[in-house]
Amino acid sequence: MVIVLVGGLLGLAIAGFPSREEDAPLRVQTATTLPGSTTAPPAPTTTAAPAPRPPGAVKVTAFNASRVRGTAGRMTARLRTLGYNVLPASADRSAQPNSVVMYRAGNEAEARALATSLGLDPGPVAAIDPDVQAMAPETELAVLVGDDLARRLQ
Repeated sequence: MVIVLVGGLLGLAIAGFPSREEDAPLRVQTATTLPGSTTAPPAPTTTAAPAPRPPGAVKVTAFNASRVRGTAGRMTARLRTLGYNVLPASADRSAQPNSVVMYRAGNEAEARALATSLGLDPGPVAAIDPDVQAMAPETELAVLVGDDLARRLQ
């Protein structure tokens, strides 16, 4: 009888006693952050500037904004050699020392590319002003050739 009792207790020990809540297996919960700790914010995403369209897809008008006669015509010829879709040269503007490439909304990348190809610092680009847009309503870019660039075109 003692052997049966010891055998029964030993069997219960091996098989496990009836389960109680505190005897239940431990559940491990994982968290992305521990209380009181902080997580680094997600890395900022950057959007690359759009690549400029090919020159043949961009409508450009040249304006003489220098003291040198015929500059808009010479710039028109230069723009054609660069492959741009050149509209007829427009009326002269008042003289200014520095050239600028103006762009219609959505064409800033093209303006910077054109300024660079003309040997200008890409900084002199600006949104097209209403006067220029009125003189060349179809243009996407306008090159206002100042005295600096006019000297190089002679």
